[in-house]
Amino acid sequence: MSYFALIIAVILETLLPDRLFDRSRVGVDHLTREFEIDLVKLGVASAAHLQWLAPVVVWTLGVYFLNKVLLGTWPLLAGVVSITIILYGLRFKHFAEVYTTAQLFLNQGDFFRARELFLNWMKEYDGSEVHVQRADELVVSAVYHGSERALRQYFAVIFWYLVVPGPTGLVMYMAVHWSVVRERQLWIEQAHLQEMPSLGDLWDAQGKRALMSPRFVLYLMEWVPARLLGLTVALVSQFDEVMLAWRTAQTQSRFSNWAPLTAACLAAVGLSSGLGSGSESGLSGSDDAPVQALQQFRQLILKCVVAWLSLGLLLALLGWMPNPFHA
Repeated sequence: MSYFALIIAVILETLLPDRLFDRSRVGVDHLTREFEIDLVKLGVASAAHLQWLAPVVVWTLGVYFLNKVLLGTWPLLAGVVSITIILYGLRFKHFAEVYTTAQLFLNQGDFFRARELFLNWMKEYDGSEVHVQRADELVVSAVYHGSERALRQYFAVIFWYLVVPGPTGLVMYMAVHWSVVRERQLWIEQAHLQEMPSLGDLWDAQGKRALMSPRFVLYLMEWVPARLLGLTVALVSQFDEVMLAWRTAQTQSRFSNWAPLTAACLAAVGLSSGLGSGSESGLSGSDDAPVQALQQFRQLILKCVVAWLSLGLLLALLGWMPNPFHA
């Protein structure tokens, strides 16, 4: 039943316009902010690093008990709620439309419209801004950002829905992810001149307190799906090159799932992580190279989607899939 619910959500996400969910996502974001608790104002400054837990606990327990009640009264409605939550988390159609449109702009030689599209897409996600001046820099930045969003807005969504029966695990993952994005947004809003410290820097500065940061919890929750996605990337592309890129990036990136995954995706489309000259980014061959790399990345993610859904079908046929209607 879980695979059936997932397939319904995937089909609906493909057919329905993405803007249909924009208002609901804005509403959920505002509601989640209402759950935030400022422990500093409450006089508990020593526990301020834990205040991100409030929205996570509220959403996780709320959905858990709602699912329990619906299972005992209206099981069909419980299934509808699960499908709706999956739909809320999935953004593959939006992802594909952005990359297809950017590829069209680059094909037409309109670098500035392609850059505007990508920069707006990145800023809409977490408020971040990237400065790019050439098409090769744009493509490498697009792969960097696209790898993160592919993991967090599709593959990790599928993973947590299928691994944990019912929508509770998926809601907890999305709530933790929201807390990480919110933390980044607040850092940008406070106009810090220095770059936001990495999780490794946070560990060096605060020690065990970093274990209770939302980024560390998200790191743990994405550890398995990121590696499964990295393995999928290797299997559907250049296995040796991708695995070498993964291992190299992993040794240089403590507490990061995104860095080795991004390195794997860059290697799969024949790029390096350099953002400098065309030769550094691996796009010095021809004027069509950026367009080809962008197309290859979009096709790479699509192949991974097909591979994951095919594996899910196999697990469902073998009866190894948990039932989402039993929390």
